[in-house]
Amino acid sequence: MYIGATSHVLMDAGLEGSLRAMARMGWEGVELALPHLREIANADRPEAEAERIGALVAELGMRMPQVHFEVAEMGSLDAEKRNADLTLVERHLELCVRMGIEVGILHPVGGMPADLDEYARVAQTRVDSFARVVEFAAGRGFSIAIENTYDPHGDETSAMGRRRFGSVIPDLLEVIDAVGMDNFGICLDTGHTNLQGIPVGEALRQCGGRLIATHMNDNHGHADEHIEPLRGTLDWPAAVAALREIRYEGIFNLEIGPLRGQPIEAQEAWLESVLTTARWLLAGGGVR
Repeated sequence: MYIGATSHVLMDAGLEGSLRAMARMGWEGVELALPHLREIANADRPEAEAERIGALVAELGMRMPQVHFEVAEMGSLDAEKRNADLTLVERHLELCVRMGIEVGILHPVGGMPADLDEYARVAQTRVDSFARVVEFAAGRGFSIAIENTYDPHGDETSAMGRRRFGSVIPDLLEVIDAVGMDNFGICLDTGHTNLQGIPVGEALRQCGGRLIATHMNDNHGHADEHIEPLRGTLDWPAAVAALREIRYEGIFNLEIGPLRGQPIEAQEAWLESVLTTARWLLAGGGVR
């Protein structure tokens, strides 16, 4: 495993500034955050900008293995909206390939069925949507990771009540098995498991060899706070032990919120302290 963080941790510094600062501190990896993906896609020459960022990451001696895609409506029964979302994901995926990124993360959202028949249609639509993107990705040497969610989200209800699809790992495995392609795995968001009340070590063991990306973050079990490790209630020693047990060798990626509006020197000092904590955890810190 190697330690990384989402590129928006120093959002006020811009993407290039964030990458350079993280490299100076000793961060080994980075996830391309959605706001930065959008900036690249909206540049005057998106392909050239993608290649420039990819070259910069390599020059800095870092790795950028994963990206957070748009939250596409994978299960929506609105075919026009769903097709527009998937077309955008495919466009972004091609830019990510130019940057050397290997894994794109998607949520399993879309569709709050009113009855059981509609639930079945939504479930099949979700599988079909993921199959389309996964097949598109396979032709470009790219993989897709489906991220766990949590329930409830606000006051939403459906035929399943306040149960949201994707909040437990078997939901994700069901979609992966239905698609049946090797370049399809899981991104585990530890904060979401904490909100769902799933012990993080157990969630990781359920993922097993299907785990191909991570969103490591903490909270107090009541809101999706995306705070750094040890500031919430997550059992971090159990998380690290489970990652070792399942032989995960990818990025230990901290998807944590930035300290926007604070002096950049203070933001960088905070981020250095986060890196120190992550190193301590991966070295066995907190294990009794």
